[in-house]
Amino acid sequence: MSEWCQNKKCPEKKNQGQIRGSKGAKYYQSNKANKYIGYWCSNGCRDTWWNDHKDTCMQAVGFIDKQIIPLEDAWFVEYRYDWRAEQQDRYHLVNKLKGVDQTITREQAQTPEQIANENWWYTISDAQAKELAVQLGLAS
Repeated sequence: MSEWCQNKKCPEKKNQGQIRGSKGAKYYQSNKANKYIGYWCSNGCRDTWWNDHKDTCMQAVGFIDKQIIPLEDAWFVEYRYDWRAEQQDRYHLVNKLKGVDQTITREQAQTPEQIANENWWYTISDAQAKELAVQLGLAS
């Protein structure tokens, strides 16, 4: 990964912080890439780059057809924080297509590794959520 913004138009922003060189030979240079954004210095540079290169990227990666998730596979576990809620009411087994929103325990909502690492916001995968729904009698 380059340390410099990958938008070729970045120096054209002509910000004060981009000026380099000595008295008679000054120039504008690209900004350094922002570690949170990745290859670009700002969201503006990323958007400009994307608008210039989106067709090339999509042709390289390829297009996908419409994706669907059937009713039986639409299960997921959700963590909800509410400062007023009791600790045991924060994890929910959800299937919005069936209209199901079932409160579950942390032990049901997380793997032992997630609990050991105290990652309270991580939850089991959707496939594991479907298995849990079957165990609880919410799905077949």
